[in-house]
Amino acid sequence: MKLRLLIASFATAFVLSACDQTKGKAELANSPNDRAAILQACADGTHANPQECSNAKSVENSRRLEQSLGR
Repeated sequence: MKLRLLIASFATAFVLSACDQTKGKAELANSPNDRAAILQACADGTHANPQECSNAKSVENSRRLEQSLGR
């Protein structure tokens, strides 16, 4: 009985943690609205995921570089 409860607890934690997965660079490159919202929250200091801030900044910098090079 305790083993079933333990397994159920881990399964629930796993499912809930999957909801807050870090958005990768590819996803942010294809979603300018999400990227803008994350960048704003990062600038405000209200975004809790530093990896996601880094990903959004990297994608935005790449986009600006491509734009400045006329590509």
